[in-house]
Amino acid sequence: MQYTEVSYDLVVAGGGVGGVITAITASRKGLRVALVDNKPGLGGNACSEIGVTIDGAVCFGLFPNMREGGPVEELKEQLVKMDPFFRNTQGSSVMLFWCEAEKVTVYSELNLHAVDTEGRRVTAVYGSQSGTERNYKFFADQFVDATGDGTIAALAGCESRTGREAKSEFGELLAPDKPDNGIMGASVLFRASEKKVPTQFERPSWAYEYTNEDDLPYRLSMQKGPVDEGFWWVEYAGDNNDPIGDYESIRKELLKCTYGVWSFLKNDPSRAMEYYSLDNVSISPAKRESRRIVGDYIVCERDIVERTPFPDAVAYAGWNIDIHVPGGFKSKLKPNVHAHFPWVFNVPLRSLYAKDTDNLWLVGRDISVSHVALGATRLQATIGTMGHAVAIAAALAHRNSKTAREIARDRYKDVQQEILKDGSFIPGVKNTDEKDHALSAEIAATSEQVLAFERSSEYMPVGKGMALSFPVTEGRVERMVLPLRNSGQAPVEVKLYFAPSAHPNDFSHRKALTEKSVVLNPGAHDISWELSLPPLAPGLYSVLMITAGEVDWLRSNVEPYGCFTGKYDPDFYFNLTPETKEDLYLVLKPIMVAAGFEPVEWVRPRNHRLLQLNRLPNRTNLPLPFAEISPVQRPYAAANVASGVSHSDILPDLWISDPSGKMPQELLLLWKEARNISSVRIVFDTDLDMNHPAVRPIDYLVKRYSLAVRKGGAWKTVASCDDNRQRFKIHEFEPCVADALKLVVEEIHDGGKSARVFEIRAY
Repeated sequence: MQYTEVSYDLVVAGGGVGGVITAITASRKGLRVALVDNKPGLGGNACSEIGVTIDGAVCFGLFPNMREGGPVEELKEQLVKMDPFFRNTQGSSVMLFWCEAEKVTVYSELNLHAVDTEGRRVTAVYGSQSGTERNYKFFADQFVDATGDGTIAALAGCESRTGREAKSEFGELLAPDKPDNGIMGASVLFRASEKKVPTQFERPSWAYEYTNEDDLPYRLSMQKGPVDEGFWWVEYAGDNNDPIGDYESIRKELLKCTYGVWSFLKNDPSRAMEYYSLDNVSISPAKRESRRIVGDYIVCERDIVERTPFPDAVAYAGWNIDIHVPGGFKSKLKPNVHAHFPWVFNVPLRSLYAKDTDNLWLVGRDISVSHVALGATRLQATIGTMGHAVAIAAALAHRNSKTAREIARDRYKDVQQEILKDGSFIPGVKNTDEKDHALSAEIAATSEQVLAFERSSEYMPVGKGMALSFPVTEGRVERMVLPLRNSGQAPVEVKLYFAPSAHPNDFSHRKALTEKSVVLNPGAHDISWELSLPPLAPGLYSVLMITAGEVDWLRSNVEPYGCFTGKYDPDFYFNLTPETKEDLYLVLKPIMVAAGFEPVEWVRPRNHRLLQLNRLPNRTNLPLPFAEISPVQRPYAAANVASGVSHSDILPDLWISDPSGKMPQELLLLWKEARNISSVRIVFDTDLDMNHPAVRPIDYLVKRYSLAVRKGGAWKTVASCDDNRQRFKIHEFEPCVADALKLVVEEIHDGGKSARVFEIRAY
């Protein structure tokens, strides 16, 4: 009943993962921040009540080492401590008290219903909080619409889009021929668990009845055996595709379907679910799509497939173009289309604010994208990277009295550099921070691992073809030895190719720099290949072989970091081209959309790496074939910690100490002239090839270490850590003038033998 006016530098509307990270980052940058959310618990679709997993660019192994760093990783590290079984039920509490610790004022259960504007600026928003029975007016200099529905932007009169654009508008192959209002629906999730006694379940009279798998084609047959977590395909957007106006009827329809699906699963004898019982069914649907607000740039399918090199890139995405069929569970078509693309793509800052305002930023599924592009940008970890970027941009706008457009046009480099400084990653953007003393240091280490494979006694079948990609750092590859075996009875031809790889998923014999044909007699042979090549730029390169015979390639006992294997399988993908006639919702092969419609003929086998308590652990690397490469390549050098990249992309970009060396291992930064140092930032390795941080520290992660500075020839320890559990660490200490900095790694978690460090910064 009370009316209250409050004032902040920044108001973030919407408490999903993106909103939370926006608010916390902005507070860390010195802004007074309010986070306003209409749910009881923070997290949006990842709140404790709904429980959607925070996934992103790794995409279950499709894009290796691409898990988001920075604040997104920080949130995930907190969640795994509280939720080691990955039940996704603790997120709201974690995020609430993270906000409190970072001095963000949270207003929960508060519905915003009006805005004030002056010219092109939003000046205030109004809302009612149910729990306190208070009405609020929030004044701020900057606003962020992270509501998902674009509520603030809509109230401010900003241009928005709903539904599907026609193919012709953006030239999107995955779009329908004509525009319509079809959208991706919302889902209701359930959780169940195995009990100590058998249980029965009787379908409620109001729930839908499903008697066989044909009642929900393509859906009930997706998983065999017991089920303990509910399905994304229990999805619906309303008969009129209005997820906002039809919210209540959508929720009831989804609950009818959910309980009907559970009844079918529970009472299906083939699934062995006698002892399983429901623990929770979410009463709130998890939305995928509603309004999309128009910014200064609309990201579309072309930007994803061609990896548009945006100068103002501030975030990246890697989930496949995952478009769900309009109609959801009421449709008889496949529930979604998984359209793959070769490698991760960037999102520009120009897509993260409303073009019709000067101070309204966008975070989440309401950003400026086409319907097709939304399929790849709507994942919560990806949204978190957007929130990180927007917070930094909004802070710059506030401190410098600039519009969002001016920041995106004139100050995007400052935004990028601050993102990288926080331990995050933007593909193609490097650290150029003049204040970072590490960039001017001479760097050395007690040891460095080199690229080396190890012969085993096992062979791997080549099939139609096999490839090995590896980093080249020495400017040349002069000779390769490839141990092959002809398992047949007659000589066979093997065609060898050496080609550049633009990224770990890029294998192609059609762009070979050189090639060779070998006739392989029955038995085992070491094929020695003398390569006559021009100087090679640092990067990823592949040796590829194609054969029609029974050929095997010797397996390596070790899998060097940053190396990958590919299989020649020209029939694996359904390659989408302008001439494609098939209905996409009937194509059962994985769909690939490549730049220039180039057919993708090679496939990198995926490995869904994980370490969590409710599933069998899987941190094994995929096997690699053996190759002897001359001269020896050195992709794990100490100098990588100041390469400007804190993530693996094309090259490994990290220091790995020699695993045969003993601890401690030391990393030295040396300067000819002494520097004033009071802060060090370190990025360690938490295995970004997994979708989520491991439930316990892994053998890549540095456990015990210390930092020391050298002054007048004497070393002084300024910081130490005995049980590190984080990827990104910041150490602040009393300013000191020093001509050297030393990281001493004393122990690795889980018996690890090598120190691994992606980046060190010194300020």
